[in-house]
Formats: sequence, structure tokens, C-alpha cells
Amino acid sequence: MFHVEHNIQRTSLSISDAAHVRNLYYKNEQPLEQYLSKLLWWNRKINLVSRDVSRETLRKHIEHSLVLSVSELFKNTQKIMDSGTGGGLPGLPLAIVFPAKQIILNDIVAKKIMACKHIANVLKLSNVSTCAGSVEKMEFDSDALLTSKHAFKINDLIGMVGKKAWTGIILLKGIDEIENELEGVSMKLGVHIIELESGFKDPFYSGKALVEIKRKVDNE
Repeated sequence: MFHVEHNIQRTSLSISDAAHVRNLYYKNEQPLEQYLSKLLWWNRKINLVSRDVSRETLRKHIEHSLVLSVSELFKNTQKIMDSGTGGGLPGLPLAIVFPAKQIILNDIVAKKIMACKHIANVLKLSNVSTCAGSVEKMEFDSDALLTSKHAFKINDLIGMVGKKAWTGIILLKGIDEIENELEGVSMKLGVHIIELESGFKDPFYSGKALVEIKRKVDNE
């Protein structure tokens, strides 16, 4: 296989950025807790997340979703497609906290999208739309940002959307997975890996990273 040299940068999340994320949760606690309750209700009917997951653990996953807010790619984009959204993570927490951004929830499983659509309607999230089907068949605007939380391997995702129009990709991934998955990508990428545990000082974030991906051109 032809080896591609990606431009990979590694940093750690700052304590101040982690505090910012937690502050976002506290400032939006009421609607985020309402979302959490609806997610648990639907999870008893449809397998959106692990069946035995606790409310406290789900609260951590919602906070984890808000980590995307520290990314410059996220800050500079108004349209975000959350693919492999499952029960709406990270898309629905982001839609609650950032009502000016347009969030598109996508999953290949139609009943999961049905549940997400119902939750968004109950929460009166006018900035949310839904689309069932493979991300490979989705249309992207040139200013669209693609996000996903542990739903895809990087090489598989780039294989599906590499030729589409997107401004960037942000993934929530396990650190140990990233380099092996990049080995299978033939397109040059600029990759910023942000390790999360150092900022949060919380075992939940052990081994977790925020991964920013951009197309890389030779003069960058």
C-alpha cells in the first residue's frame, strides 16, 4: 500500500478549555437534563446507547459531546452534520447549547433517527434536521462540518466522504485507534489530535481525544 505522510499535530486540552466545557453544561443544565431524560426513555424502547448505562455516565457523554465547542473548526462553521448519531450524540447537546448553528443528525438506522427527531421536537430545537441513510449518500455543502462520536474508523469515513464537499471533520476517538486508522487513508490530511484527560483530570476521559481533520495541500 502506498504510504501517505499526513501532517499530524498533537496537543493536550488545557484546564481552562475543560472548565469552559463544564461551564457550558452548567449554563444549559435544564435543557440538557431534559434531553438526558428523553434519551433514557427512548433507550428502553430502542437500543440507542448501552442498555445498562447509568444517568451519571450519560451525563458524562453529554459533557464529552460539548468538547467540540473548543475546536476552531466548530467555532467557524454554521452547519454541522453529526453522522452515526445514534441517540443524538454529539449533535443534540450541541444544538441545545448553540441554537444559532444548524445541526443535521444522520444515522443509517432509521428508527434511531425517528427517536432523535421526536426528542428534537419535544425540546423545540428548530435548528435540528434529520436524515436517515448512509453518510456515503449524503450531500454536503462546501461549508459543512462533519462530526461523529466513536461511530467510524477514520479510514472508513474518509473512504465514504473523501470526495465530497466539507470544510473539516471533527471526531471523538480513542487515542490508540488514530494512527492505525490513518494508515489506510490515501488522501493527504492535516490532523490535530487533542488529548482530553489532561484538561479534565477525570478517568472518564482517559485515552480519549478530539481529532480535527482537514484536507492538506502541499503548500500548507
